[in-house]
Amino acid sequence: MKDFLVKAFQNHFALGAFNLDNLEILKGVAFAAQKLNSPVIVEVSPGELNYWKMPNFASLVDNFRREFRIPMFSNLDHAADIDIIKNSLDFGLSMVHFDGSKLPLEENILKTKQVVSWARSKNILVEGEIDSIGEKITDPEVAKKFVQETGVDIFAVSIGNKHGVGENEKLDLLLLQKIREALPNTFFSLHGGSGISPEDVKEAIKLGIVKVNVNTELRMAFKNNLDLSTPELAWYKITQKSIEAVQKVTEEKIKLFGTTEKI
Repeated sequence: MKDFLVKAFQNHFALGAFNLDNLEILKGVAFAAQKLNSPVIVEVSPGELNYWKMPNFASLVDNFRREFRIPMFSNLDHAADIDIIKNSLDFGLSMVHFDGSKLPLEENILKTKQVVSWARSKNILVEGEIDSIGEKITDPEVAKKFVQETGVDIFAVSIGNKHGVGENEKLDLLLLQKIREALPNTFFSLHGGSGISPEDVKEAIKLGIVKVNVNTELRMAFKNNLDLSTPELAWYKITQKSIEAVQKVTEEKIKLFGTTEKI
């Protein structure tokens, strides 16, 4: 995965990180990635992990990776409990995101360093976060201190992005530039990719964003396209339009992020 992030950083594209609620969303993402010859990250947050359980999630991703013959990387997203992270590291994850944003800075640094130490021994990348996305914007100097002391591979910026789909969501690209100047060689991630304008996403990628998270738009596409009017009882028939809708959204994101034909 790090090789793809280096290429993304050097060539100004970003990997889409798509949250998985169910098997159908995974199918839609995989179909899109295969069609467009794109690498993708698929991920679960703690709530989604409670639904999947890590052995099932890891096995499915491995199966899909081999079946579709695409670079499909796996991530544990926004995990705030380091014990959950520690118990997940033996399942072949590509990366983990420790979210210590609710902690005092020094405690966040201490626990993030612990996660980095565990992950390094298993060749797993670590994403770190200091500001709750959408609640507080990132201070470049605090970000610099955090990254230098923890050694995280990816830093989650908070520059006006929010989780979900908001109205009039606008990125502070000048702030992103200042964070980039403070951390010229660090990979940046952008959460809340469902609600940001395509223009802002493109500009953010030019400034070094290499990972963009997408969740809400996939859930909306899945839910809004369930064929509940059919007399069919078979779930795979009821959800066919939902899979196609998820695939369409994923294709649009892949094209926006610039990862088409990047395998």
